[in-house]
This record gives sequence, structure tokens and C-alpha cells, in this order.
Amino acid sequence: TTSAETANISDIFAQAKLSHAFYHQNAPALIRMFKLSKDQEKAIVVTCPNCQNYQIPSMGTGVNPRRQNSCQLWQTDVTHFSHFGKSKYVHVSVNMFSGAVFASDRTGENVTHTIKHFLLAFATLGVPEKLKTDNGPTYASRK
Repeated sequence: TTSAETANISDIFAQAKLSHAFYHQNAPALIRMFKLSKDQEKAIVVTCPNCQNYQIPSMGTGVNPRRQNSCQLWQTDVTHFSHFGKSKYVHVSVNMFSGAVFASDRTGENVTHTIKHFLLAFATLGVPEKLKTDNGPTYASRK
């Protein structure tokens, strides 16, 4: 066993604090490396004077919450990528549980193109319970 495995919780917190003071890891890295709770990692990062200069504003945790089961919620949108020529419309769907991404290039962004994208995405990733979109004309059709 390593010394980190045999150390008690307060020693691990001290090790994480010392490591952050030297490397300035972000919160997810501290949690992963030292098995800290969110409160513990937040206490380390928030009290670091060097990291306060680079603090990025947060939109909160409720904007796109992760789900507890696969295929509960997908977020989807269309982006334009002119380098693809005629197929410049890239339809993208993200499984909010796993983070799995399905993208397909299309020649348009109307309902027909969107349906083709979803049929391929459903065949690949499964059928979601809900879809989160920007409610643009592509997704507002009754088809």
C-alpha cells in the first residue's frame, strides 16, 4: 500500500491542499486524485489566493444537470461548418448522462434533415425520454 492509502482523511486533505498550492489543479482533478468531497475541494480552491485571479464565473449547477440514467435527456442543436461544403449543417445530440455525442452532417436543417439525424442517433445511442432543444423552427414541427 502507498502512504496515501494508509493516511487518514485529514492527511489526505493536507496532501491535496499542498498539491494544489504547487500545481493549482481544478476542482474535478482534486476530487479524482484525492477522493475529496465537493465541499473539501471547494474549500481548497476558494481559499487559494492565486486561483482567485483566474476564477471563471459559474452558471450554476442547474443549467444542464447530468441525469441518473442513460437516455433520460439529450441536448441537441444544429451548427454550421462551412468547410463541409453542401453538408455544412452539423446536427449534434449529446446524452446528458454519459456525455456520448452523436453528430451527423446534413445538407439542411429543416424537419426532414432533423428526422434523419434522429433516426441515426436513436439507432446508435438508443431513444431518449426527453430532448432539450432551442425550440427553433427545426424542432417546432409537428412531424
